[in-house]
Amino acid sequence: MPQGPSLIFDKSSLESLNLDEAALLDNFYMSTITPLFFVECLADLEKNISSNSTPEQLVGSLADRTPESQSYPNVHHMTVLKGELLGQFDLKTVLGRVAMAGGTPVQLGDQKGILFQHAPEYEALERWTARQFLEVERNIAKKWRRDLTRVDFEAMVKAVMAELGHWRKPRTLEDAKQMADTIIDNMDPEWLLRFGLDLLGIPEAVDWVVNDWITRRRPPLRERVPYFVFLLTINLFFCLVLRKQLLRKVKASHHVDLAYLYYLPFCSVFTSKDNFHAQIAPIFLGPNQSFVNGRDLKEDLKKLDAYYSGMGEKVLKTGLINFAACPPEDTAFLTTQLWDRYLPRWRSIKAEPKRKHDPESEKRTIEELNQLSESPDLRSHDEHDIDKVDYVMVKRSVRARKGKWLRFSQEQIERMRERGEIS
Repeated sequence: MPQGPSLIFDKSSLESLNLDEAALLDNFYMSTITPLFFVECLADLEKNISSNSTPEQLVGSLADRTPESQSYPNVHHMTVLKGELLGQFDLKTVLGRVAMAGGTPVQLGDQKGILFQHAPEYEALERWTARQFLEVERNIAKKWRRDLTRVDFEAMVKAVMAELGHWRKPRTLEDAKQMADTIIDNMDPEWLLRFGLDLLGIPEAVDWVVNDWITRRRPPLRERVPYFVFLLTINLFFCLVLRKQLLRKVKASHHVDLAYLYYLPFCSVFTSKDNFHAQIAPIFLGPNQSFVNGRDLKEDLKKLDAYYSGMGEKVLKTGLINFAACPPEDTAFLTTQLWDRYLPRWRSIKAEPKRKHDPESEKRTIEELNQLSESPDLRSHDEHDIDKVDYVMVKRSVRARKGKWLRFSQEQIERMRERGEIS
């Protein structure tokens, strides 16, 4: 059973957690990690901080808290957009799930699968945890901060509104979202394609995309390129609210905050402590998605920490994966409420009789999995749609302990160490 709802967090939410709370976050949620999060962390290397910690220690501490057991890096939003324009990505089949990159198609006999090896992002996190940073990463941090200082919101708004023509000023944030939708639904779609692709930064694709759209008999843009429409709506919305100054104290860093919204389709729950996100994210979430303020998530993880800490030493030694495979049944916990909403069968599954551990059966299962990922007879195939293959395998190495929490029993740890699965 999946271990919790799919979650996207920003840096503000994660940095508010201590290591024990971060371990519980990783235990109860499946985290979609955006490229923005990694670059935001790197940007801290260039910060002047007033504490006794160094920037390297600050980023290393964030890396310590970043989920690694149940987390998956999402492909960059521009890669998703280009995939959609080429007909290789369908937003409708991915909603609420991470869009992973880097999978290798493998086939053994008649079984087709996609194998995801240890992602480069996690190799970077492991280095950062050890306070090791490559020169290329330091250069990225410098460039990121330089780019932010060049953001000119006033010029952006003038350019966009000059193209759109005369529209009234929105009265509220919700009104601005409705206006952005109205603009998209009422402007000439060919013009909108050209304008939107230029605004989103891929003007070189304009002629090909427009010609392809015409060849397909001009289907509605919301049906043909829904992710393009989603990204364009966010940017039009932002220009409308800036024009009316519906958001106070807008800073260059809000350019980054806005970009987090590009990844909303790839989660069930979005969490942030940022007031900017608290105001805007709920407007762009679908009816089957939730916004959770990072302060509320922090408080709930703190309550869960106290709840499980009160269990006896004998129970705690069995590891989170055993005594906290599901959240408490008490709906006073926010995490329990979210499990009820997004994994409604978890209570009935929990009530089913537990299978007795069978070492021989486990050994056979491991051997079969190794065959599917390491057999010399593996060959490639051309199916990249995860929903159409027989299996998907994600290989990773996790820490046996995070903070005060033991993730597995000692017996499980020894078996996994022998297989090189944990560190």
